[in-house]
Amino acid sequence: MPASVTRRKTRNRNDEVKITPLLREFIDEYAPSYEELPREWKDIDIEGFSKEKRLWDFQVEAIEFAIRALYYYYAVKDADKLSFWEEFKDYCLERYDLDVDELLSIKVSDSEIFSILSSFFYSVEDRISFGNFCNRMGFWMATGSGKTLLIVKLIDILATYMERGLMPKKDILFLTYRDDLIEQFERHFTEYKFSTGKTPKLFELKDFGKAKELNDFLVFPVFYYRSNNIKDRQGDKTLDFKDYDNHGNWYIILDEAHKGDKESSKSQQYFSILSRNGFLFNFSATFTDIRDILMTVYEFNLSSYIREGYGKVLRIFDENIKLSAKISKDSKDFTIEEKEIIFLKILILLAYLKKKSRELRSNEELMVEYHSPLAVFLGNSVNVEDSDVKLIFERLRFLSSIEGFENYLNGKPFLEAKESLINSIPNHPFDDEEDPRFNKNELSEVTPGDVLREVFNAEAPGEIEMITSTSGKEFAIKLMTSDKPFALVKVGEAKKLVDTLVQEFGLRIQERFENTEYFATLDEHEYINILIGSRAFYEGWDSNRPNVIVFVNIGTGEDAKKFVLQSIGRGLRIQPTKNGDRKRLEMDKKFRRYINIIKPIETLYVWGTKKDVIQKILEGVKTLKESSGTEVRLYKNERRIANNRVFIPVFVKVPTDLDFDAIQRFHPIQISESDYIDARNVVMNMSDEMLYFMFFLKSKSAAKKIELLREIFDEANKIRFFIIERNTNKHIGWYNTIRTVVKAIEREFGYKYELTLSSEDEEYIQHYKRIVIRLPEKKVERVSESIKEVYFGPKRQSFVPVVMEDSMDLLIRFIQEHYYIPVLEALNREALAGKILDIIKERSEINFIDDLMSVSDRFEVDWWLFSKIVEKKDKVFVPYRTKEGEEAYFYPDFIFWFRKGSKYLVVFVDPKGTEHTDAERKIDGFEELFVENSVPKKFKAEGYEVKVKLYLYKSDQNIETPRKYADYWLNSIDDLVNRVNQEFQSNW
Repeated sequence: MPASVTRRKTRNRNDEVKITPLLREFIDEYAPSYEELPREWKDIDIEGFSKEKRLWDFQVEAIEFAIRALYYYYAVKDADKLSFWEEFKDYCLERYDLDVDELLSIKVSDSEIFSILSSFFYSVEDRISFGNFCNRMGFWMATGSGKTLLIVKLIDILATYMERGLMPKKDILFLTYRDDLIEQFERHFTEYKFSTGKTPKLFELKDFGKAKELNDFLVFPVFYYRSNNIKDRQGDKTLDFKDYDNHGNWYIILDEAHKGDKESSKSQQYFSILSRNGFLFNFSATFTDIRDILMTVYEFNLSSYIREGYGKVLRIFDENIKLSAKISKDSKDFTIEEKEIIFLKILILLAYLKKKSRELRSNEELMVEYHSPLAVFLGNSVNVEDSDVKLIFERLRFLSSIEGFENYLNGKPFLEAKESLINSIPNHPFDDEEDPRFNKNELSEVTPGDVLREVFNAEAPGEIEMITSTSGKEFAIKLMTSDKPFALVKVGEAKKLVDTLVQEFGLRIQERFENTEYFATLDEHEYINILIGSRAFYEGWDSNRPNVIVFVNIGTGEDAKKFVLQSIGRGLRIQPTKNGDRKRLEMDKKFRRYINIIKPIETLYVWGTKKDVIQKILEGVKTLKESSGTEVRLYKNERRIANNRVFIPVFVKVPTDLDFDAIQRFHPIQISESDYIDARNVVMNMSDEMLYFMFFLKSKSAAKKIELLREIFDEANKIRFFIIERNTNKHIGWYNTIRTVVKAIEREFGYKYELTLSSEDEEYIQHYKRIVIRLPEKKVERVSESIKEVYFGPKRQSFVPVVMEDSMDLLIRFIQEHYYIPVLEALNREALAGKILDIIKERSEINFIDDLMSVSDRFEVDWWLFSKIVEKKDKVFVPYRTKEGEEAYFYPDFIFWFRKGSKYLVVFVDPKGTEHTDAERKIDGFEELFVENSVPKKFKAEGYEVKVKLYLYKSDQNIETPRKYADYWLNSIDDLVNRVNQEFQSNW
């Protein structure tokens, strides 16, 4: 057992600090960018998944961060946990004044947890340092963001890196807490096209010994199990973690495996122990523990998911509905309390949404296939006296009856409810718009008859009858005046609930269920307008249909908060067209004219039955928002732009026939001599059929590519396509050598770039709309107010302290020639690192702007404008080839627009200075697109003649520049002014 040693005391310095994903900030600053990684670390497909699926941009970015973190931990720090932790700890203390060692350590007061861990890890003065568990990274990603796809992709990457010797060989274990999630994992695993040399195969963890005994050279085993069945004792289904310790040599991947537990809980420690000499990857939509949040390497939680347009916009009503209130049948006046009116509001809103959905679908110009809106009631209790599900059923039964319709739906309460709904101002936790996102005039026109038709599928009220299922897990509800059910009840013991309802209300049962159960095909049965169920069913459900969610007595504990957030995440899913993008149409400018039709269907409305539940919802989303930062929007400089065009060069990859002339751009591949010889022998001697089945099975133009593969391996082309390393011990084998060449062929051929000039500038310059600030609330308010003062008021600049009251850390500046205003400059880069994102922080950029302002009146043009560009946030870039021959994007720091008469000059400027050979490759990429016969191409756009130029700054004036590239380099701001003026004065 590890010994206990004395620990030096440190002070806690964590006052007024927001807990944010600091591992991401650390990796982003300390690890190389993905493009700068060594070839063997990035020579892997990070976008593809299967023939039908590719990863979304944010999923690709998550994989890039994972690879960068793995590279830093294994290649830079050599898997030295102590060294990595010391560096990360110092970073947090220096940059964020955060003592993570004090904050995260496991203390003896955590008696049970401490007892478990102290058997495997050293304690220091009754504490176990979190440095023992820093070999981990978290992925905080919203429900519906495709975590399972990422997990399967990550398994492929881990297996590939182990084959290449980049990471130690260890076993992979996937853990999640439900059988349906395991089944989903198995489906995606089977669907995925693995790039590893061995064939990955799934085994249950309990078969670990058998799988290892097989010792099959061609099989790569991947293990899986239910995370909540990993215990400290053996049982029928439970496994004792100690029996599968494997000397701590596991790469463990967790998917929501903390369900019902905090990081400091008992079961989590087993996973830390099992991966102590490996690595832990933690995926979840609901991180709440500070350890999980701090060690998150990629965040795309609910806040980001909605912000980027992948889910419906959230509206939360802060009023509560009391379902337990009885409605007296003898009452003639039906005095309705405000809480009871909300139930009517839900039905009115649902009827309105159903009508809007049909309007959208019938619009021939839009050509969309939006979902049919659904209201979901989630209860906590089922088969108890006055259970939540029974109370919901009772209310629906009463409202749809003749008596309820005449006195309730078709009476004064209906008008009160509608008026209240129209005047509602729901919470908008992830955006700044006080907009309920429904048309008040249209909502006022909803009638009691609309509610009958749209919600109850009937023209007249009537008695309820039930349609039971053979499984006994669900039953449908319909009116006797209708031929279609309008609601579905999905609970574990549906038959028992049916018996209770029949006995209490004397209902009729229709012993018939259609071919399939409704719940499994709910998207197809659009006449089911209401779904009533318990918590259990909703966690594994996947549908685009929910537009209304009502939480009924869910509870207020941490587990309840996680459930609420996950449920909201599932309700946010959206897909305007079948097999199309899962993004809101309102994000697309071409649909803006239909925004008022689209908005309601792209919104999720939420109610709760108790104020405490609503408070938990709001606390949950507040936690998400604070952890990912507060967004502040800057202002587009409309006055300066006026009627001028802001042209953006846009590049689109278009497929072409495989042209063997394109072989010219094939970049030489660096391999060992023995690998080359072995691979060449295979390629030259293997049949076309075998090459096809091994390397080109799902590839287009496979025959031509096989021919090209043989041409590349022709001995006469050896020097042209390969850099042979004769004195090296690094070998990847013939299979991986051929695979590398095949990937290069797939990557390099069969496409070309088409260039257009777009004046839809807002689609391509976007970072200023979402400046993320991770500071205490009061400081966020100060920054926000200063931005408004500079934009709206007489001030032209404002200095804002961040670290201390008298410090000048941030300059907020009005620059009339800038695309957006004001401009934010980090005067104290270290103080603002990770705290205010996407602002101007490089000293070279700040100096450039200062110099530019000193010569702003010397440009001899009719109009000019410039803008800062943020890499990956903005879609302004130039494609080029890296030194490894891979495609990359060059994001200049600034883009300029100059106009004189009908002539436009678009100029990219990068003042940072850059490594010359790298700069020359970027210039080559630029010339391929914008230069022809050493002369800038001229483009026609909207009646203007447009040319595009690129200028880079010399970081060292003593470096000689090859004559070919001399015209691209600037020595000073005067050079820029002179080049621009000469361009317009010359023979255009």
